[in-house]
Amino acid sequence: MSSIYLGIDIGTTSAKCLAVGDDGETLALAQHPYPMAHPRQGWAEQDPEDYWRGLVDVVNRCVRDCIEKGYSADDIAALAMSTQGDTLIITDELGSPVAPALSWMDGRAEAECRELLAETGASFWYGETGQPLTPLSSACKIRWIARNAPDLRQENARFCWVADFLAKRLCGDFAADIPSASWTPLFSPARRTWSADVLRVLGVPDDVLPIIMESGAVIGELLPEAAAELHVGPRVRLVAGAFDQAAAAHGAGASAAGRSVLSCGTAWVLYSVSASPVLDEAERLCICCHTAASEWGLVLPFTGGSAYDWLHRTLGNTAGGAESQSEPLIFIPHLYGGLSPDWRQESKGSLLGLTMSHTQEDIRVALMRGIACEARRNLEAAETLCGRIESVRMVGGAGRSETWPQIIANVLNRPVEISECVESACYGAAKLAAQDASTQWRGAQCVRSFVPVAGDVELEERLYRRYLRSYEALLPTYESKAEEGVEH
Repeated sequence: MSSIYLGIDIGTTSAKCLAVGDDGETLALAQHPYPMAHPRQGWAEQDPEDYWRGLVDVVNRCVRDCIEKGYSADDIAALAMSTQGDTLIITDELGSPVAPALSWMDGRAEAECRELLAETGASFWYGETGQPLTPLSSACKIRWIARNAPDLRQENARFCWVADFLAKRLCGDFAADIPSASWTPLFSPARRTWSADVLRVLGVPDDVLPIIMESGAVIGELLPEAAAELHVGPRVRLVAGAFDQAAAAHGAGASAAGRSVLSCGTAWVLYSVSASPVLDEAERLCICCHTAASEWGLVLPFTGGSAYDWLHRTLGNTAGGAESQSEPLIFIPHLYGGLSPDWRQESKGSLLGLTMSHTQEDIRVALMRGIACEARRNLEAAETLCGRIESVRMVGGAGRSETWPQIIANVLNRPVEISECVESACYGAAKLAAQDASTQWRGAQCVRSFVPVAGDVELEERLYRRYLRSYEALLPTYESKAEEGVEH
């Protein structure tokens, strides 16, 4: 009897479901969008019921597609979820939401962030949670709720995030996978449990938080009413998944001291795996728990697709033009500030070395090279904590280019593999749902490999050193402008 495993991704803007067979081959894919509300400047809210409606719709469509291919609803064996990280949901004891979900993008709690940092110091938060505290952190939103909406913290109210909110609806238990819990500012990745010290600072009792389980552990069987709504058979298991970046890295085969995964979307994220808990002495690199109990992840986001989209909107489609023979340009792609590894928000996008002979194609290639340089800065930062990274696997739209992966391979001086799996987070969740049955899956294996070209590596090394010098030289200028309050 064949089995089907469902990997469900509950993202920021949509829900997706991937149905995967015993052999790891994709059988069906569905997507369901939902809106984001911005009732005030800096606020970002969603209706938690949209997550459930989206989940039901994408599962129903995948099940229907599988049936049309000759399978039965009874072939669905298990499902697991990849979820957006650190979106806060307040529910009653039965799991019904009592307010809109506060998205991870919501920045209303600036005053509360300053207050918490003044009370504890910044090092407290990084040491306990592996992440710097920011106004986007749900810890700050919990303090904001206590001050501005205390009625929400009524007796028996629960603090939920997306994974445990949906687990309650699916199988009756508030249960969160450990990677997702570790992407909240209430959790200690090093100890793989809720941080008693953080809970004490926030005044949060641990009995209002979900139980936690390692990725791949069975949470329970679906409730009969949930199975009926999803149109699946009885005895379908809900398996603990992971938050989106960890699930995507798992789907693409990230490994400790081996392969890192480069997710190429609106932002690019380098995800590296460590076989031991690590902390960055500079308190800048974000740490989480990975999908195995003996592994931890480094999540390093930086400027990516959004900068390339800006270039396309600004200069038009430059692809296919000719590069000049002039000295290559330096393009620092910090169009919305510098992110990982050093979080210099005052940095700006900068294009250096222009002459009358440079072309649009020169600028496009310089931007691609600049983002590759950001990937190298993050790879080097990751290697200081988790050891040498032997190769990088790209997932996302940039992998369809013939030029960009080769530039990255040359800049990193590492082989770059292109994953054939577009929906890596869904695929990672499906692998977790399948548990031991997924060990031979090949659906996320690379389909192309780009190796560094010796002569080009020498050129890229020279340009990378120039890139670093340019970045450091410009920072004092942008710092002084920020201190003066000058708008750019």
